[in-house]
Amino acid sequence: MKEKLTSNAQAVLEIVRESHNHPTALEIYEAVKRVRPHVGLASVYRSLHQLTEQRYINELGRSDESCRYDGNISRHDHAICTNCGALIDLPIEIVLPEEDLQVAAQAAGIELGSYEVRLYGRCSSCQKRNE
Repeated sequence: MKEKLTSNAQAVLEIVRESHNHPTALEIYEAVKRVRPHVGLASVYRSLHQLTEQRYINELGRSDESCRYDGNISRHDHAICTNCGALIDLPIEIVLPEEDLQVAAQAAGIELGSYEVRLYGRCSSCQKRNE
């Protein structure tokens, strides 16, 4: 059951949902601070944890030293720029056979819950800079 959100958690949720660049906790903190100047960093981290636990948002694992957050909780895949680190939603769904997913999960010793495909390469901005 989802708990009632505090005003800080609600502000964090709005920032994450409005963002399309999969922000880090520090980026979220800076954005929330503009609308709630007295919010603390620890409060933002607690809110992110609560929102992730209650499945309002997704935590997208660690890239370098920081997690990124996604307000789009429906199943979708990502591309990651190996040059600038941009995390981009893929506009199409990549479908893998269930049997292959189960075999891969078994080989890793896990019970499959969900999956995400990540593509790695240089984003269009980085490609243009290196032409």
